[in-house]
Parts: sequence; structure tokens; C-alpha cells
Amino acid sequence: MLVLKILGGILLFLFVLTLVPLRVELGFQQEFSLTLRYLFLSFRLLPGKETEPETEKREEEKQETEKKLDLKKSLKRQGFFGFVETLLELVGVAAHSAKELLSHLKIKAFDLYLCLGGAGDAAEAAIQYGQLSGAVYSACGLLFGLTGCRKKAVTVDLDYQAEENQVDFSARLSILPLFLIKEGISLLIHALPPVRKLLSGGPAKNQKRKVTGNE
Repeated sequence: MLVLKILGGILLFLFVLTLVPLRVELGFQQEFSLTLRYLFLSFRLLPGKETEPETEKREEEKQETEKKLDLKKSLKRQGFFGFVETLLELVGVAAHSAKELLSHLKIKAFDLYLCLGGAGDAAEAAIQYGQLSGAVYSACGLLFGLTGCRKKAVTVDLDYQAEENQVDFSARLSILPLFLIKEGISLLIHALPPVRKLLSGGPAKNQKRKVTGNE
């Protein structure tokens, strides 16, 4: 009987923990940053800490492993349009496969600034700007419609003097672990294709390609 009471107490305690919001802080400038906060705990997942190798052989092995598995470097290789395409793909996955999860996801703040550099071909840059604007605003509008967000800002800009594209992104989200556990598995399964694309590096070398939103 005592064992059952102890077991019941443990289960009740674990259930209460699932009702404490999990907070997520996302960011992207030169690379992705990701921090999870739960109760008084904080876990920085990206970027990871860099350590000095003891030997040159270990350095080469580490670089080879990171080349295949390090999400941060994969995202950096994909560059500007890689980030945009991944954002649109993941929003589409969320919209079609995890509407129930998104109904419980609270976006506390969302700030996205994209600036397309048009110093090369002005006509081509204008076309890309139109495509980019339509895709990004549509995707973000869909996301806000599903989750709601009072503090939000989305800007797509075009700078004919700039040679480099620019991305500034930050977001703060929260969700109850109870709903995360319930719907997370389904979301993970449907998100595997774009995540696998990120981990493999993806064919993102060509910066001048069309960007389309998810239907």
C-alpha cells in the first residue's frame, strides 16, 4: 500500500511538472541560437561551446563529424535563401501537421527582418524581392493566425547598395510540456524531411533562386 502511495505521489509530481511552461528563445543573425528555459533551469542548445582539440587527428575527426551533424554549420552553409526556405517549410509543416499543438503554443514575441542585397542585378533583385515578400508575409500571417502574437514585427527590405543579404530574427515562445509530449511526436515525424535537408547541407549554393510559400 505504501509503495502505491509513493508511486502515485511520483506520478502526480511528474504530471504537475508537465503543467509548468517550457520557454524557448530563438534567434538568427550569423547563425542560429536556441535556448530552453524551464523553471530555474536554462539550456543553451545552439550555438554549442567550442573546445580545443588535443591533437591534430582529433581536430580532423571533429571537423568531419561536425560537417555531417552540426546543425549550426549546416544552416550557415545554406545562407540567406536556405534560412528563408527552411522557415517556410517548417511553418508549412506546423500549419498542416500540428494545428492542435500550435493552438497551445504561445508566441510572446516575434521579430523578423530580411534584407535582400541588390547591388548586382537590380532587375533580378526586384523580382526576388517580390517573391520573397509574398512568401514570407503569407507564411508569417498564417503562423500568427494559428498561434496569436501581440508583439510581432515582420519586415522584408531591399537594399540596392548592399552586396550581402541580411537576416535578423528573434522569437520567444512558451508551451506546456503536457501538450508538447502529446503532439510533439507527430510534429517531429512530419518535420523530418526539412530537418534532414538542413543536416545534409541542402542544395543551397545558388543564391538566385525562386522562393515560394507553402500552400
